[in-house]
Amino acid sequence: MHRVPLRGLATLVVPLLAAAMVAGAPASAADRSDPSVSTRVVDGVTGNPVRDICVFATPVLTFGLPDTCPHRTDTAGRVTVTVPAPGSYNLFALPDSGSPYGAQWVGPDGGTGAQQSARRITLAVGESKSSPAIRLDRRAVITGRVGPAAGEGTVGIVGPDPYGRHDPRHSPIAADGTFRIDWLGPYGWPLLFRTVHRPYQWSGNFGNRLLADLVPATVGEPVPGYHHLEQGALVTVSVPDPPPVGGRLVIRNAVTRDPVGVVDRTNPWTFAPVMEILGGQQVKIQCLCGDTVRWHGGTDFADATPVVIRTHQPTVIVLAAPSMAG
Repeated sequence: MHRVPLRGLATLVVPLLAAAMVAGAPASAADRSDPSVSTRVVDGVTGNPVRDICVFATPVLTFGLPDTCPHRTDTAGRVTVTVPAPGSYNLFALPDSGSPYGAQWVGPDGGTGAQQSARRITLAVGESKSSPAIRLDRRAVITGRVGPAAGEGTVGIVGPDPYGRHDPRHSPIAADGTFRIDWLGPYGWPLLFRTVHRPYQWSGNFGNRLLADLVPATVGEPVPGYHHLEQGALVTVSVPDPPPVGGRLVIRNAVTRDPVGVVDRTNPWTFAPVMEILGGQQVKIQCLCGDTVRWHGGTDFADATPVVIRTHQPTVIVLAAPSMAG
């Protein structure tokens, strides 16, 4: 069966989990086992088990897709999902692209397209839990058009991979602004629009995925919706002592960690790019500067300084001295 490549969960999981690790005496042998949650995946109508469905966990409020599927259901629909450290997680079920089932956040009573409505599972050190069955619904479709004059781009439900690998399951936006997504469950979903002439923005013109307008996915052929994309504010980020080659700036929403702007270094002597960022949000700035990672005002995401992006008002940011923290 075709395996769908997935991208970037580790980049979101590791920083959050570091803060959740239990301090104190060394862990016992029993404590060294990874926390896990066991469940079954079944057809939402018949209750029959569904095999080979990818299920993974992500820390609450954050979302990214891993490089490869970490856990798949067996012939009885059973799966055990492990996590690297204690904390609170949501489960995501992702059928392969040719499946008749749609993707879903696992909600309390069924699927959902909004992570904030997903079931929250809290795991202690070495703890194993059982979770109610995941009931899959049939795949649904979202079609629409973006404008005005936004240009070509992509639309999806997850932010881009800041490390430059190909984007998972993003659908193209054509030159006329039209798009089609056909692998989601029949729920309302936040959509991320990335186009040539507009800044990254979630449906409803938000920088925060959790505040986005939910766009319904419909079984059968839906009525296309229109999405008006807003212009952003110009943000200049000056990087003192840039690396001799390469480098990438990643602007992240301060709540969700989702990238809301990514730009590569193109000038070999300076690194002070100007990018357009959607106003009305707080962001944190990360520089993937060669062999080092720098954060504006801190050494990692948690203690980096949030910056308010005001609508249509230019902002200039100067990064601090290099730091090896990530």
